[in-house]
Amino acid sequence: MKRLSACLIVFLMLCCFLTSCEMHTEGNGESTEASVFQEPVSDQTAQTQEEMRAVWITYYEISMKAQKGGDQESFSKKVDEMFSRVQKAGFNTVIVQVRPYSDAFYPSKIFPWSTYLTGTQGQDPGYDPLAILVERAHAHQLSIHAWFNPYRVSYNTDFSLLSKDNPARKWKEDADKSNDQWIFVLDNGIYYNPAAPEVQRMIIDGVREIVENYEVDGVHMDDYFYPSTDEKIDQAQYDAYVKSGGQYSRAAWRRENVNTFVSGLYAAVKAIRPEVLVGISPAGDIEKNREQLYADAARWGEEEGYVDYLMPQLYYGFENSASPFEETARQWAELIRCDSVKLYAGLAIYKSGKEDPYAGPESEGKQGPRYEWINNCNIISRQVNWVRKTEPYTGFALYSYQYAFGDSLSKSLQKEWNSLKNIL
Repeated sequence: MKRLSACLIVFLMLCCFLTSCEMHTEGNGESTEASVFQEPVSDQTAQTQEEMRAVWITYYEISMKAQKGGDQESFSKKVDEMFSRVQKAGFNTVIVQVRPYSDAFYPSKIFPWSTYLTGTQGQDPGYDPLAILVERAHAHQLSIHAWFNPYRVSYNTDFSLLSKDNPARKWKEDADKSNDQWIFVLDNGIYYNPAAPEVQRMIIDGVREIVENYEVDGVHMDDYFYPSTDEKIDQAQYDAYVKSGGQYSRAAWRRENVNTFVSGLYAAVKAIRPEVLVGISPAGDIEKNREQLYADAARWGEEEGYVDYLMPQLYYGFENSASPFEETARQWAELIRCDSVKLYAGLAIYKSGKEDPYAGPESEGKQGPRYEWINNCNIISRQVNWVRKTEPYTGFALYSYQYAFGDSLSKSLQKEWNSLKNIL
């Protein structure tokens, strides 16, 4: 009898529980079954909630040059519209170029105001663009990474076009010529010398003032390291190194110069605000990085103290004859051996609808790798899906804003974007 009573009690409790779960209602009389039974989060959903979804925004895209600087209100309006589009599309990060040419989109004690603000390098626009960028990004729940180019000064070789307070011009015109080896000129422009410790300190100080004065979420450097393999550009420094007993080959020594700079940058940022991420976006070709740009991405991916993330520029189609996307992306995945280093894929939405002359030979009927971006309008979405299934990738970035969110998207770009939106 006691056993029967106990069973009856359990049965009645179970009925009450099922009834309450079946028709839990609110004041509008609609079933709110989901408030009791939550659908399990799929692995795919959990991953996309954590992934970085970024877009690069270039200096050209935030330029106020045509408006001769405009004013704080016009710049804020422009940025607000851009960030609103990014947020509504489901992205969570903007990587904004704020130091493109030995200049600055903020009041710097080291570099002059960018010419892409007023049309004149060194001219104060009357407001602080970076402060606005940070404030509006966070208002739209976006992380913001300040993107800078370390060694590029100008694509024009005429020093007189630089502001008088540009470090490169001041060094060039310095009468005692003690800093004559800190800069060099190539056919395609003026550059700071990566081998000069004084240059490395100056660039790190430039990043330090960003981290000290702005609530950026990260600092971001792209693939501008050594601009040339020419031995002349750092001959004086290498000769001094060998004379002091150095044993490295020139290539190994150059890689150490870059490694010293990167580790110094990382340490400087972390000493100020440890939560700020340090990221590098190297070119997609690992061998070219190592042998021509002297960027030792393998070391950065396997040792602590260099970067928090790598974002290789995987600007290749699946059919690319020299660097097919999947093969190249897997090579990068194999470089990440340090648990603290994240890996994100940089994707080339700008190629959508265009011929890719470096992807392969011409062919009759416009078929094959060279025409892959013309013949397909879902390459980016397929790449995002591939990245999501491949460890240790945890996100992606699109290059760049105007090709994903601009006002004048081509039909091919619009189709590519529609395909991408379906998986965001």
